[in-house]
Amino acid sequence: MTSHPGGQPDPRLEVVRRLQALTTETLHFTDRAAASRGLHRSDLQALQALVGARESGLESLTPGELAQVLTLSPSATTTLIDRLERAGHVERRHDQRDRRRVGLAMTAHAGVEARAMFGPMASAMATALGEFDDDQVATILRFLAMATEVVAQSDPG
Repeated sequence: MTSHPGGQPDPRLEVVRRLQALTTETLHFTDRAAASRGLHRSDLQALQALVGARESGLESLTPGELAQVLTLSPSATTTLIDRLERAGHVERRHDQRDRRRVGLAMTAHAGVEARAMFGPMASAMATALGEFDDDQVATILRFLAMATEVVAQSDPG
């Protein structure tokens, strides 16, 4: 990824730079959105994990599963869950088959808050995507899936 013919910079490097800038701005936005509601970034990551679990067909995640997803210690996870429960975003529910097993479920209130926080930005992004035809959107989707996989598989060491 150095330069193109004629000494022009490789546009692929610019794509990587823009992805880095998008990631940085997304983290800043998430921090502001969380802080405006008395939450932390990790709280929003926990709620996103619960949404992801539900979309994957799981009713809930256990505290241990959530700790794994967020790479948090058990004590930090308990603190996070307590904070989300006090805010009305999460409920602890006992499994009907095994009462010792506790699952975490996002409340309807959390969904309302998430839509309030992220809905306007999602709408603006959907409007921006209106500039692209279906084939271009398919290419963008393919690239984003590949980029996500690269990040997930990368070793920071």
